[in-house]
Amino acid sequence: MKKKFSIIWVLLILIFAAFVYFYKLNDIPNGFYVDEAAVAYNAYSILQTGRDIFAQPYPILFRLLGSYTPPLFIYFSVPIIYFFGMAPQVFRGISALSALVSIIFFFLLTKRLKIFKSLPVLYLATFFYAISPWLIFNARLGYETTLAYLLFNVGVYFLFSALTSPKDFLRGSIFLSLATYTAHTQRYLVPIFLSFYLLVFRKFIFRKENIKYLKLSFLVILLTQIPNILVLSTPAFWVKNERLMGQPLGQILMDIINQAFIYLSPRNLFYELNDIDMQHTVPGISVIYNWMVIPYLIGVYLFFKNIKKVGFKFIALLFSVSLVPAVFSGQFISIQRALPLLLPLSVVIGLGIDYIWQKLRSKYAIPIFILLSFYSLILLYRSYFVLFLKERAIAWNYGYSQLTDFIKQNPGSNFVIDNSRNPRNYILLLYYLKYPPAMYQNEVSSIYKIDYYRSLPSEDSYKFSNVEVRAIDWKTDPCRQQLLIGDEISISEGQAKEHELIKVYELKDYQGRIIFQGFKTNPEKKCAKNIMI
Repeated sequence: MKKKFSIIWVLLILIFAAFVYFYKLNDIPNGFYVDEAAVAYNAYSILQTGRDIFAQPYPILFRLLGSYTPPLFIYFSVPIIYFFGMAPQVFRGISALSALVSIIFFFLLTKRLKIFKSLPVLYLATFFYAISPWLIFNARLGYETTLAYLLFNVGVYFLFSALTSPKDFLRGSIFLSLATYTAHTQRYLVPIFLSFYLLVFRKFIFRKENIKYLKLSFLVILLTQIPNILVLSTPAFWVKNERLMGQPLGQILMDIINQAFIYLSPRNLFYELNDIDMQHTVPGISVIYNWMVIPYLIGVYLFFKNIKKVGFKFIALLFSVSLVPAVFSGQFISIQRALPLLLPLSVVIGLGIDYIWQKLRSKYAIPIFILLSFYSLILLYRSYFVLFLKERAIAWNYGYSQLTDFIKQNPGSNFVIDNSRNPRNYILLLYYLKYPPAMYQNEVSSIYKIDYYRSLPSEDSYKFSNVEVRAIDWKTDPCRQQLLIGDEISISEGQAKEHELIKVYELKDYQGRIIFQGFKTNPEKKCAKNIMI
């Protein structure tokens, strides 16, 4: 009966979370970010041709938008788009499902940790984890972050289980090894976590009866890491390592310490997210609900008080190492790179909630936490499903779907799409146009096909079909019969008058701001003596 009751509560949490994660998934975020489009179009290219957009057959690392990305999410997407198509919700759906499964493993891990004294808090902590803004935000992204987070968490669960059930060493090793093929963060986090795990729990792990499982797990990791080993010596593997480049060691250490404090500060976690990337933030809310700062501080105190217990020690280890890849990988904080922190952070908050529950007792705790749940959901709905929809549309590349519709309606025209403020926007056009990958592979410059994992020349202009994506050349472009597309800065009202341009297209966002405007050139009038066709 107790087990049936547990399953029912977990199912209710999963059903509610599924609604939140999948609700208007195609439209919120409002647009399709360049990172999502790069993943989607490369998956489409693999499906159609067996090669990426640069004609590289089945890459170990994908060259995406000036970087190199581990391949698992893209390869995982290929059979899914074969059956379900290329809509944004297809790729975001992978992340939504990953987040849902992570809820199950959060529940299983916290149950096995045995650090909550009140049984209802186990379900309450799972519910608050499921509706945390941090998880919801990542559940609705169409790229690798959330799948990598899930694989790492599953591996973490099995490694904790292995402390009492050594057969789980093998299961944990498989999932952790797969995580390194999904996102940059896990390529660093997995070996760091494994190293400290073996060190901290050596008395449990290196028992005679466990050695055969450890040897087998090591062999599995070694075999599954062969692709990574093949590219280990290339610049592609270390492309996210800018923190360690070009700075004195003392400055690096000081920056890392300062950044770690910023990540962990209550202000950053609960009130005002310090991530400068507009694509990572939601108006009016941080990654954790603001009222949770109280159980967070209580939970931190209780953790230090009980640090010698195995469950507390394991979460403390996870808490300590989860930020390492984030603070080493960039000059500014990136809340997506810090996503592995969500698991131990949620456990710490749950510990604080458990303490409050015991002090208040069920009679008072139940109505208080019901009210806090409603408050959290209202805050979430306002910030994510109302404000985020309108205020972050441009940051999420809203408008490119409509722009490509306009391009399709004018197949006989040549287009110049300005990329001065969005140098990577060409991938959005390829994605929305569903441009045949085989054709693009033939059109892309041969320089991008040479020495794939070492050569990464800068890209600033692209040409495919009747579209050029580059900065507008005001000396020559007005003298060609074509359509110029840009925003109000790239094509000002004064420039339009000076160059005799005729406005034929305009697109605004939800706030009435012009995102795109299209002008037809008038070479007969502007460049009567030097007409260029």
